[in-house]
Amino acid sequence: MTMKAGINIFSVYRELGEDYFGTLQKVAEAGYENIELIGFNMKSFTRYIDEIPMESLRDKCRELGLNAIAVHEGAQPGADLLANDWDGLMSYYGGIGCERIVLPSVWISNREDTLRAAEQMNQIGKKMKDNGFGFYLHNHAHEFKSIGDETLFDVLLENTDPAYLKFEVDLAWVMRAGLDPVAVLQKLGDRCDIIHQKDLAHELKGQLNILEAAEREGDNMQSPFEAYQKYVGPQDFVDLGTGRFDFAGVYEHIRSMGHVRYALVENEGESADKFASIRQDLEIIRKYI
Repeated sequence: MTMKAGINIFSVYRELGEDYFGTLQKVAEAGYENIELIGFNMKSFTRYIDEIPMESLRDKCRELGLNAIAVHEGAQPGADLLANDWDGLMSYYGGIGCERIVLPSVWISNREDTLRAAEQMNQIGKKMKDNGFGFYLHNHAHEFKSIGDETLFDVLLENTDPAYLKFEVDLAWVMRAGLDPVAVLQKLGDRCDIIHQKDLAHELKGQLNILEAAEREGDNMQSPFEAYQKYVGPQDFVDLGTGRFDFAGVYEHIRSMGHVRYALVENEGESADKFASIRQDLEIIRKYI
């Protein structure tokens, strides 16, 4: 299977909040064809689905030659997953031909709420599959918190149905949790056909599992969302190819596994010209896929 490059447009979330369609045009001009949409306007904390008519987004993507392969959508951090309007999301995104819906994160911190989340994701994933959609979960670092001799991620994997839930693995977040991204991809097999690619600053030494860091600092009562606000910043991330990530070694394994279809840039760092950064990111990722 040939991998294709793309971008999660969270990479330019500030620009999207100022000028959504103008930003999509600049993403296309940077050379991207495959994009992953985001559901929330991070400037106004509103939802794009409420601001932009489906027909307008569909027509703009066609005009620009952009293929919306997936969207990051779902409940607000900490909200009940089943309370979200999944039918409305499927109606909207199905109208633009986007048939993969990715839950950006699930806020879990122990076995009990991990099992509850797994049960809910199975229900949502069944609804998605019955309507022709794929349902995915995107990881950060906190899902790899250890409980006994396994992790919360292991519990999710063991208690979700492969027919109803796939995983969009963020390779850099796996590294931040102190794990080998190749080992995680091997464990998932064809349950992962989309990956996110960031690069980590050289100054970052060792692992940082967010919940474990919070516990060490006495912040046990913080939610995962609050912990990320405290322990993670844009300075942690850099343009692709300028940080710690071993592109040659990791992508040699990814190509040999053969189940990843899309490698998506997600540039969360700060730069003087974000569009120049994502243009360079595309050149880097194309070298390895």
